[in-house]
Amino acid sequence: MDDDLVISAMKHETAEHFSRRAEAYAASPSHARGADLDIVAEFAAPGPDDICLDIACGPGHTALRMAETARRVIATDLAPGMIETARRMAAERGLANVLVQFAEAAALPFADASFDLVTCRIAPHHFPDVPGFVAEAARVLKADGRFVLEDSLAPDDPETAAFLEDLEKRRDRTHVHSLSEREWRAAIAGAGLRIVRETVYAKVHDFGSWIRRTGLSEPEIAVIEAHVLAAPPAVRDALFDIAGGAVRHLRDRKLILRAER
Repeated sequence: MDDDLVISAMKHETAEHFSRRAEAYAASPSHARGADLDIVAEFAAPGPDDICLDIACGPGHTALRMAETARRVIATDLAPGMIETARRMAAERGLANVLVQFAEAAALPFADASFDLVTCRIAPHHFPDVPGFVAEAARVLKADGRFVLEDSLAPDDPETAAFLEDLEKRRDRTHVHSLSEREWRAAIAGAGLRIVRETVYAKVHDFGSWIRRTGLSEPEIAVIEAHVLAAPPAVRDALFDIAGGAVRHLRDRKLILRAER
């Protein structure tokens, strides 16, 4: 199959999947709040005159946080269900400065130098073209703008990284790839940006909530949990908390950074 057709099919599947799961992500504590969202807000530092863009906004958690202090926030997503959920949540919070619209991360429908701030949180591992996404984020930034990103980070150990990547795909067919720090640095530099602040945040997920958020059936979940329990000991120790023969928590890392020109 032609590469363009493959990517188009991937985008369609991702949009349909996240439209179906919009309310689950709206209710997800790990997306709606947490220390990592606080770090994103600190790095972004939206001001009262800022025009902001939130790419792959999902149900709107990051966009709404920016809108508490920014002049205006444009929240974009590929999934119609996410767009409608973000619009509803903005209305419920009385945030009239949030505008929500469809857009692809690597093909933004905005003019050059349109935004003071561009954010994207826990989404790029679903993107088929991360360098294209970062290039678009850089293109729409004003000369003194900032780009703030959070996403899942591949573990340093190759065996652990391979296991987690496989697990993500078993859990969610729309997962494409979690980048390493080296890959992120290359993408940022390739877009003409430089990292000015960064941190790696260790995040702990309740395994039951994490595995069910994507809509898997209980038999499918049982197969995945058995797969985790049969993992090499070093991988289990690095990624999971296991007690009483059950997987209790998944531990992963999130790269959070701020980049400028």
